[in-house]
Amino acid sequence: MNRETQGIIPLYVFQYGGIHYAIDIEKMQANVVDDLTAEYPGRVSPELERPLPSDPEENLKKKKQERTSIITMALFVTRACNLQCSYCYEKKINNSMEEKTAFQAVDWLLRQSGDMKKIYISFFGGEPFLNFPLIKKVAAYAREAAGNLDKTVGFSVTTNATLLNDETISFLREYDVNVLVSMDGPREIHDKQRPFADGHGSYDTIMPRVKKLLEVKPDTCAHAVLVDDSKSELVKSSLKNIGFREVTLLPASPSLFEEEKKTGKVKHARKLDGLLRELERETELWLKLVKNRDKESLKDLRSRAQLSQALLSLLHNKKLRYACGAGIKFIAVSCEGDIYLCHRFVGLENYKLGNIFKTGLKENYRESPLTRVPSCAACFARYYCAGGCKHDNAGSCGSAWTSSEEICRLRRRELELAAVLVSQFNDQDRAFLNEYEIFPPKPCPLDF
Repeated sequence: MNRETQGIIPLYVFQYGGIHYAIDIEKMQANVVDDLTAEYPGRVSPELERPLPSDPEENLKKKKQERTSIITMALFVTRACNLQCSYCYEKKINNSMEEKTAFQAVDWLLRQSGDMKKIYISFFGGEPFLNFPLIKKVAAYAREAAGNLDKTVGFSVTTNATLLNDETISFLREYDVNVLVSMDGPREIHDKQRPFADGHGSYDTIMPRVKKLLEVKPDTCAHAVLVDDSKSELVKSSLKNIGFREVTLLPASPSLFEEEKKTGKVKHARKLDGLLRELERETELWLKLVKNRDKESLKDLRSRAQLSQALLSLLHNKKLRYACGAGIKFIAVSCEGDIYLCHRFVGLENYKLGNIFKTGLKENYRESPLTRVPSCAACFARYYCAGGCKHDNAGSCGSAWTSSEEICRLRRRELELAAVLVSQFNDQDRAFLNEYEIFPPKPCPLDF
């Protein structure tokens, strides 16, 4: 039954700093509320202080699942790696992709892309530059094959930076490859978490290579894995000081291979108290810098902030129904040509969707968690989190559809704190954020 016709708005009400805030779940809006009855006249319900799930049937009417084209592929040119990261979720395999398989994968992606005019290929591993000769061949082949179909292709690579040199950096520039460098912060943390196979640290090896890369590709991003949640600010600030304009950070995920082998079931809990405290400090910093109109500090904060996506969601009233495009617009292809839900599931038979040399593709994961998972449908952060990372879910709870309690706690807090900030931004604050491109203006719904 449609709750709007009953006069009930699905609200989530919470308190922060002695002030009450309300998130209008369906509209993805947030406000300070002194008097709920005055703020929402005639629409007050005893259930207002807890999230109300949307009616699944109504959601299905509003958002029919459409057949979407797969346009992005993580291509595993190798499973080998020259590092032994302490948190690695991969199974140690030294095989590499053959040229025939790589070219077939490109052709398969072009067919799957349908009428879409651009495809995206991400070179993955292991450490992908261990098979640099194949990367060069694939890039040239894909560019020509896409051009023959009046399409274009974008490239990206995720690398540990140990093999960057003049030749690889020249290639990255020639093919305009977006680069994500896996780096875990200052030397003492990075070397502990990301040593070479013989045990010695990799920090001093990659630093001069990273510096050279940033000179040529200054927009290169860094991604850090957080093992100690109390070190989040140290990790982010150290990577910004190196020269990375944007830094992303996530807690370490368990290996499905190791957990299943040991116990037959998966369970992994993480401590997030330090990260949650950092989010509150970040909230106060956002508010201070906005009110002081400190645009340079805000640009720096925006590039490394944990709250950036939650803020953007509420500023743009953005509603997600999928946490990512895994199995919908994005897939991963193993060295053997098997197709998986995403790059993090490669090698796990239960998450295999097909093979590039065969017809047919399983569509197990095209349903939105918001219509399939009751706990997601009832969560006030459903349109922000949208069910979470399926690999993280599987590693924490044993099911790609079941979100871990600690990550749910983190995402909910992110949205709460973003709501606190958005509620206190006045029109002048929002105009300032747009004018200096801290956040882009909300897109016009009539723009196509």
